[in-house]
Amino acid sequence: MDEIAAELKAERWDYCLLFKMKVLAPFRYLIMAFRTLIELFKRKPDVIIAQNPPVFLPITCWVYCLLARCTLIVDHHCIWSEKTIRYPLLSRVIRGLERFIVKMAELNTSPHDVWTEKLIKLSHKKAKVITVIDYVEELPMKKISREMFCRTDYLVVYPGGTGPYERPDVAIEAVKELEGVTLVITGKKEFLKRILPHKSDRIVFSGFLPDEEYFGLLKEADVVLNITDEPYTIPHFLYEVMAAGTPIISSWNLPIAKLFNGSIYLIEEKSPENLKRAIIEMQRNREEWIQKIRKLRENLKRVRRDQIHKLVACLQRKGP
Repeated sequence: MDEIAAELKAERWDYCLLFKMKVLAPFRYLIMAFRTLIELFKRKPDVIIAQNPPVFLPITCWVYCLLARCTLIVDHHCIWSEKTIRYPLLSRVIRGLERFIVKMAELNTSPHDVWTEKLIKLSHKKAKVITVIDYVEELPMKKISREMFCRTDYLVVYPGGTGPYERPDVAIEAVKELEGVTLVITGKKEFLKRILPHKSDRIVFSGFLPDEEYFGLLKEADVVLNITDEPYTIPHFLYEVMAAGTPIISSWNLPIAKLFNGSIYLIEEKSPENLKRAIIEMQRNREEWIQKIRKLRENLKRVRRDQIHKLVACLQRKGP
């Protein structure tokens, strides 16, 4: 969203500092709301792009826009009430707040068509929602030594953030049965060692790497895995892998199937046996999958450009 914010001369706002605050969640949100309002009144933006989740951020920005008579765009990374809220009553409250802000925002954006359709339905078709996909033009990568991570002929990478829906266990079981294949899993090393004990020297926990080394690892990989139980998310790292030109094997979900459409290898049943077959297919036909990912990258570049033009045109029509 940074290039969109630059084109619109907008203030892009998220709660990235929120997670560094070691206080209870309600107090964190309250503190960040006050800080947000103070900063916005100092900067006096004409257009604000506010991220959801958490929904409290766009609501805070809406209060400012109401007072300052400026434009609010809400960038919905997901529908929070359908994703990580575990308590039914709290989920209903969050859903009510999301319905309110979707209707009140001048414009809403979503990272894929499935969320877009759900947001329109949530607002009872009273909101303007535009899909703007993620896209990574190029990566600031550093050439890495393959031997740092891999002593075999074939390198598989599983980019992990230790999220609750991730399934590195499936990747580990599949690679154990494949000779000459090394699996590198990124993420918190000690945590992964604790929850995923193994005895194979072909399973490597790299920890979190500096960005340039991490992007270099994605480039060096023979294939990158996205095996999760996520029903709707397209993880941002898939666009990073696409920018690196590396083939992808992913578990199936509707947004990924619609957007990547035959350009990556999709697994419907997340089993070690299915993943093993997918890796063998990648070994046999790697060049074919590389060409598919390159073609997809060019297609999605055009798609995103058209989406941004649509967004800007929509705002201009609503302008004075």
